Amino acid sequence: MTEIRLEKLCFSYDPAVPILKDIDLVIDKPELVCILGANGAGKSTLMHCINKLSIPTSGDVYLDGKNLKEFHLKDLAKIISFVPHQEETTFSMSVLDTVLMGRIPHSGNLMSSDDIRIAAENIKLLEMQDFAMHNFDELSAGQHQKVMIARSLTQEPKVMLLDEPTANLDVKYQMLVMRMLRDVAKIKGITVITICHDLNVTAMYADRVVMLYNKGIYADGTVAEVLTKENIELLYGIGCQVMEVQGRPHIALLDGDELDSHIGDNYQSLNGGSEVTDE
Repeated sequence: MTEIRLEKLCFSYDPAVPILKDIDLVIDKPELVCILGANGAGKSTLMHCINKLSIPTSGDVYLDGKNLKEFHLKDLAKIISFVPHQEETTFSMSVLDTVLMGRIPHSGNLMSSDDIRIAAENIKLLEMQDFAMHNFDELSAGQHQKVMIARSLTQEPKVMLLDEPTANLDVKYQMLVMRMLRDVAKIKGITVITICHDLNVTAMYADRVVMLYNKGIYADGTVAEVLTKENIELLYGIGCQVMEVQGRPHIALLDGDELDSHIGDNYQSLNGGSEVTDE
């Protein structure tokens, strides 16, 4: 089990406009951790700092006590896998070959029968075996996402980072993927950290929730501790009701005056500040 420790982490592109400020966080259990926050809260930036895709302005990230600055990217790839929100590169190769790319940190370009076995097992786990010999660039966006998750698992990491892993998936596969990620964390003893915008998917499957607000960590704990009416209304600026379903919170969002005000303000700004009136 790998311990991830963030100490006084700050990040900004412009010193006058910090994105993250004084983040202290320790993740040291094999569990599914979901990061929540409104748009622009710094969720992806936080994940990129953990993965060395972004370098903190100040502060440090440690893996098992070793500063992330000391890791070569090749060695880091044996510990951390990353599934971006949207794969920018379209591979003109089969699904099997795409998933096999996850073995490169371990085997280089010389794949063994064991590497192929690991890739095939994860393709089956994501129910993509019927597409194994299809070209990746012929698949739908949802199928792309499942292939990328299979590739991440094939990397056999100690930490999996996923930026909105259920994007482009229908409701059934959102549930299947999140359940699978939660179970993989337990069975394989790894940390799985995801960014998620769906409050109820988070509530249903997360072991731990980290809520970002105002450039820092506002709440951190179990779904029951974090996904409260007060926290959700503060974070998103919208009314809600929180009830219990199957022993976990279920959030019902309310269409209220605060949403009307927000939409009205945005409409006015788009129209040069002209007043919105009812006809």
